[in-house]
Amino acid sequence: MASASLISPTSLGVVNRMRVLSALHASGPQSRAEIARAFGVSRATVGTILQPLLDSGVLVESEPVTPSRGGGKPPRPIWFSASARAIGAVEVLPGRVTAARLAPTGEVRHREERRFPLRTKESESFATALAESCAAAFGGYEVIGVGVAAAGLVEPDDGRVVELTAAPALANYPVTRAIAAVTAAPVYLEHHARVQALGDRWFGAGRGLDTFASVSTGDTVGVGIVHHGTVLSAPGAASGAHMTVDVGGIRCDCGKRGCWKTIATTGWLRRRAAELDLPGPRGVTLARLVARGDTTLADEYARNLAVGLGTVQQLLAPGVFILHGDAAAGGPDFLARLTRYLRAESPRRQGEYQPSVVAADPAQDSALLGCAGLVLSRGMDLLR
Repeated sequence: MASASLISPTSLGVVNRMRVLSALHASGPQSRAEIARAFGVSRATVGTILQPLLDSGVLVESEPVTPSRGGGKPPRPIWFSASARAIGAVEVLPGRVTAARLAPTGEVRHREERRFPLRTKESESFATALAESCAAAFGGYEVIGVGVAAAGLVEPDDGRVVELTAAPALANYPVTRAIAAVTAAPVYLEHHARVQALGDRWFGAGRGLDTFASVSTGDTVGVGIVHHGTVLSAPGAASGAHMTVDVGGIRCDCGKRGCWKTIATTGWLRRRAAELDLPGPRGVTLARLVARGDTTLADEYARNLAVGLGTVQQLLAPGVFILHGDAAAGGPDFLARLTRYLRAESPRRQGEYQPSVVAADPAQDSALLGCAGLVLSRGMDLLR
């Protein structure tokens, strides 16, 4: 029988530091006393964990906050230093590669984007776009690590994009190995929807939430799940875009019929707008529909989104769905419609168990932020 290895004192210190860093990202700046209460340990223990991070400049201690009426020593919230070493981030989508250099606080210090042609099996153009964007964004910088968010089916353990239907050139492409050619830092790959969920958890609307779902909408549709603080990631799992929700429906670009993607994306919205003889169907977005008061098609879009989200709620019960992309621009009325249809598709429970939908902050690039969260959540030793 194989014996389990013990955690060395050095590794245990790294684990404790990362748990504290995760708590800071989840709840924002906190004092030593607040961190100690959250973990059920003494302030002295917290001080031992924090001091190397403060000494190295990863964290900084803010000015004292005015104490409560009870008096006592004013607390000094601890947060990430703006001058700490950066994190590399790469987003791979059909036809586009975005690379960035981010501060641990989530601030984007530099960003580069390159395009590559679709519908070709030749990978040279993608390889060039990837290399150029990474070199311009963080090549030559000492980054902590690089997180990669890729659409399609990915294999995180060996750093491959297994398949991206809209971009055949990416089939079995070794993304992490290619990025390693421009940086000495470790590189981590995950599916785009799950990385976006990490962005919500570390920097966005999911901060402080134990369980929730992060929903991508627009050219595709997908869901990443955070369950009890952990992003669910099973080998071979995707984001739900190609789960069948309309048996015998129209053919998807994956070859199947009736995928969720065929009824709940911007492409479907524009096809439906053309069928209804709406003006300018090729440029239709949900925001434009709402702006001109076309609630009929917006309502149909909400129903179609809810079919997939209701299935997720039936199986995993994330409760809170954080909406990104095209559908997030629908405004309060669309969110209310989507919530109503989602609840109709979900298990019939009352009160706090009813699911809700919130819109992500459109100013945040959750995928790139999630790449930073991917690096931070892997237990990187920020002091090395």
